[in-house]
Amino acid sequence: MSLDSLIKKALAKQEMIKPSRTKKRNAQPEAAEQEKVIKWARDNEKNYPFLWMLHSSLNGVKLSKMQAGKAKASGMLSGVPDLFLPVPRGSFFGLYIEMKNATGRIMPSQSRYLKAVSDFGYAAFVCYSADEAIEKIKSYYFGIT
Repeated sequence: MSLDSLIKKALAKQEMIKPSRTKKRNAQPEAAEQEKVIKWARDNEKNYPFLWMLHSSLNGVKLSKMQAGKAKASGMLSGVPDLFLPVPRGSFFGLYIEMKNATGRIMPSQSRYLKAVSDFGYAAFVCYSADEAIEKIKSYYFGIT
């Protein structure tokens, strides 16, 4: 037997090492946090008047070029915060929340929008977790912003 055939025979007998299954990274951690806020809101609608009106802008949804073109033509704006609660409380006309992950940064269009709505009498916040957003909503309802 030649050396080549011995090596091939030895390799054939070896058990193949399977790659370990690694956990997929969450491609949209902001979306997962936002879903937690919406779930909390739906579960607590009876505790807070008009909390059922909390809704999302869907600006973070990934769209094809064609879908994005249609959305833009239909009025979708860049920079609109993720969540909006059109319920007046205290001196505010409503509440806007922009969700970010722990390392997320505000885009210039988002900063511009948040400043404008704040100037127009809306409460506007950037939240880095579902818990933070929920606390902002609770504080908004109790007049502590």
